[in-house]
Amino acid sequence: MNEFANRLFSSIDSDNFLPLLKSFSLFFFVLASWYAIRPVRNEFAVQVGAYDLSSLLGVVLIVMIILIPVYSWIISRLSAKNVLTVIYSFLILNLLLFISAWYFIESKSLIAKVFYVWCNVYSFFVVSIFWVEMLSIFKSEEAKKYFGIISAGGSSGAFFGSSFASYFSTEICGKGSLSELGPLSLIFFSILCLMIAIVISRSLSKTNSQSRNTQVGGSSLDAFKSLFKDSLVTKMTIYTAIWTGLMTVGWLISLGIINDWSSDSCERTAFFARIEQFVTPLTLLMQLFVTSFVLRNIGPAVVLITYGVLLAIIFISYATYPVISTVMILTIGIRVFEYGICKPTRETIYTGLNSQGRFKSTVMIDTAVSRGGDWVGGMAVRSLMSIGIVGPAIAWAAVPIAGVLSFVGYKAAKESKI
Repeated sequence: MNEFANRLFSSIDSDNFLPLLKSFSLFFFVLASWYAIRPVRNEFAVQVGAYDLSSLLGVVLIVMIILIPVYSWIISRLSAKNVLTVIYSFLILNLLLFISAWYFIESKSLIAKVFYVWCNVYSFFVVSIFWVEMLSIFKSEEAKKYFGIISAGGSSGAFFGSSFASYFSTEICGKGSLSELGPLSLIFFSILCLMIAIVISRSLSKTNSQSRNTQVGGSSLDAFKSLFKDSLVTKMTIYTAIWTGLMTVGWLISLGIINDWSSDSCERTAFFARIEQFVTPLTLLMQLFVTSFVLRNIGPAVVLITYGVLLAIIFISYATYPVISTVMILTIGIRVFEYGICKPTRETIYTGLNSQGRFKSTVMIDTAVSRGGDWVGGMAVRSLMSIGIVGPAIAWAAVPIAGVLSFVGYKAAKESKI
C-alpha cells in the first residue's frame, strides 16, 4: 500500500495538491451526473432503432451548430472562473424542464426522442466544460502529470452513477415500467450531482491563478474562425470527426446485435449499466497506473495512432463474430482506452492552444464536430441499410477508414509538439 501511495503521489507538488484534490472531486460528480442517465439514453436509442437514429443525430448536429456561437458569445463576457457555474446552471434548468414535461406531456415517445437528442448535447457539453476548467488551471507539464489522476476522479464518479442506475433499473423493473418511473429519479440524481459540482468549482476558483478572473473575450465566431487559422485545431477537428463517426458506426452495428439478443427493455438497460460497471474500474486503474506514464514517456502520437488500430479490430470482430459477448468485450475495451488514455491525451494536446482556443475551439471540437462525426457515421449506416447492406458488410467497409484515423492522429500529434 505504501508503494502504491508513493507511486501515485510522488509527482504531486505541494502547491497543486489542493487544486488537484478538488479537481478530482469535481470530475467525480460531473460524470456521476451523466452516467446515471446514460443507460436510459441508451435504452431509448434501442427503441428508436439504428435506421431512424441517424435522423436524430442530424438534429443533434443542428442543435450543436446553433449552440456553439451562442456559447462563444456568452463566455466572451464571463471570467474563466464563472464559465462552469453558468453553463451547469443552465443544464440543471434543462433537466428540471424535462421533469415537468414528463408530467404534463402525454406523448412519452416524443419526450424520449427529445431526451435522446438533449442527452447527446448534454454529455459533450458537461464534460467539455469541465476540461475547459482544467485547461485554465493546469499548464502543459502539469497536465501530463495530473490529468490521469483527475480522470480517475471522473471514472470513480462514472462507476458511482452507473451503479446507481443499475440498481435503480433492476428495482423498478420488478415493480413498474422503467419508461414511466426511471428517468425522473435518475434526473433528480443528476441535478444533485451537478449542484455539488458547481459548489466545488466555486471553491476551486479561489485556489488558482489571477488570470481566471479576467474575461475570456473575443467574438461569437472565434471557434469557427480557428478552423482555418490554427493548423492544430484543423487537424484535431478532422481527427475528432473521423473517430466519432467510426464510433457511431460501431455503436449502430452493436445496437442491432443487442436487439437480436433481447427484446426485453429492462434486460437491455441492465446490460448497458453492467458495461458501465466494468468500464469504470478498469478505466480507473489505467488512469492511476498507466496514463501519466504514457503521456510523459511514450507520447501522444502513439496513443492517437493506436485508436485507429483498435477500431479496425472492433469492426473486423463485428463482421466475423456478431454476438452479445463480442459487443460487451469490445465496448468495454474501446471505452477504457478512450477514457483512460485517449481523452487525457487530447486534452494535454489542447494545453498548447491560446486562451481563445482552449475556451472556444476545444468546446467546438468536443461538441459540434463530434456530433457532426456522429451524424456522418449515422447517415452512412442508414444509406447502406437502405440498399440492403447490413451489419457485417458495413463493418468491413469501416476498416480502411480506421487506417485514415491513425494517419491523421500521427500528423496532429506532431503538430502539437507536446
